Amino acid sequence: MIQNMLICRCEEVLLADIVASIENGAGTLKAIKMETRAGMGICQGRTCRMLLEQVMDFHTDINVQEANNLSYNNPVRPISLANLSRSGKDSEP
Repeated sequence: MIQNMLICRCEEVLLADIVASIENGAGTLKAIKMETRAGMGICQGRTCRMLLEQVMDFHTDINVQEANNLSYNNPVRPISLANLSRSGKDSEP
């Protein structure tokens, strides 16, 4: 039942997926991210990163601080409401 625990809500990655990735040889958080897409959603890992670190710490002997090669990225570019409201007026069907 715990294997069905959702770790990354944005990409719907389960704990079982993370553990399988580690068992398949993923030795860094980035490797787990590339294999499972955990941390690649709209929040860019802000929600699941700590959980990923805990899972990796629990299932490996690897120092998470050394294996932590992830960085936070802004998922979107800010846009003003004025520009957003004008965007629909310029286009014609």
